[in-house]
Amino acid sequence: MSSNSNAETIIHALQAGDSQVIEELYAHHREDFFRWASHRFEGTRQDFEDAWQDSIIAFYQQVNQGKLLHLRHEVRTWLYAVGYKRLLNNNRKMKRILWKDQIDDALFTIDFEQETVDPEKIKFLQAALKSMSSQCRELLVARYYQNLGIEEIQQSWNLKNANTTSATLARCLGRLKDCFKKTFTTFPNG
Repeated sequence: MSSNSNAETIIHALQAGDSQVIEELYAHHREDFFRWASHRFEGTRQDFEDAWQDSIIAFYQQVNQGKLLHLRHEVRTWLYAVGYKRLLNNNRKMKRILWKDQIDDALFTIDFEQETVDPEKIKFLQAALKSMSSQCRELLVARYYQNLGIEEIQQSWNLKNANTTSATLARCLGRLKDCFKKTFTTFPNG
């Protein structure tokens, strides 16, 4: 039986309401997907399980909504592609979170009241913050001076969600860093 006819058989069975097909599909390729994913991504078994479940659910929904009527490849290939995208997105998010955590750690360890900090840089920081929008200034002060968490900032400023809050903070921090780069490249000890 070719992969096309196998895929069509599975799709037709799902359209006819045979839920046993999706359970068999889930169980049949699950461990292979875990092995495949573990060689390509850093993650826990639960990460791979979540990606696999998302793949199965997406396949089921696409077939039931009439959006997926035939495949040019095996069903397994389609499922792996969806799982791959899920794991890739998770991996990207984790790298952003780790990167943000490293920046946060670095900024939290700076003590602007130390005598070793260049007074010119402190004055410039104050001026740069004053030149920013009030929202950016308040968000940066809340995050890095008052040490508020993302969720606390989100609730205090009535922002949509944690991702919106993080993205807004990242943009504001980027603007502040750009101001520093432009100004302090001219200083001898930069």
